[in-house]
Amino acid sequence: MIEIVRLREEHVEQLETFFEAINNLSYVDDFSPHPFDSSNAERICKYHGRDKYCAILLNGETIIGYGLLRGWDEGYEVPAIGLCILETYHGKGLGKLLLDFLETASRLEGASEVMLKVKKNNVAASSLYQKQGFDLKEYNDLFLIGRKRL
Repeated sequence: MIEIVRLREEHVEQLETFFEAINNLSYVDDFSPHPFDSSNAERICKYHGRDKYCAILLNGETIIGYGLLRGWDEGYEVPAIGLCILETYHGKGLGKLLLDFLETASRLEGASEVMLKVKKNNVAASSLYQKQGFDLKEYNDLFLIGRKRL
């Protein structure tokens, strides 16, 4: 059983475990919106601002995916999407599921557009974003920037 939940205080230990699993070069090279440590896990799970932090829970216990919408608290109208799925669960549609969820959450908050950055060499993520309607353009030597009207 899977569910997408907004991270709350009761998820701190689960998020710490997820962060431990992704706090290595194979993940951090492609996904690094913030440090993956216990202080950030606690901060995120106690967070009550406008930005969104969520997770895919497996059987109500294990976080297998993590997603965020950021930028609103800093005054941006267009939120930035970020997401990460544990490698064991790649290819099962969870990235698309989480992306759809984050886009829907953005619409509910009144956003008319979302954006993201993706490494040029992250072919799987770039392919997903293009299939989901993101217009990917050159950002710099390492990244593409994607925008999507909602």
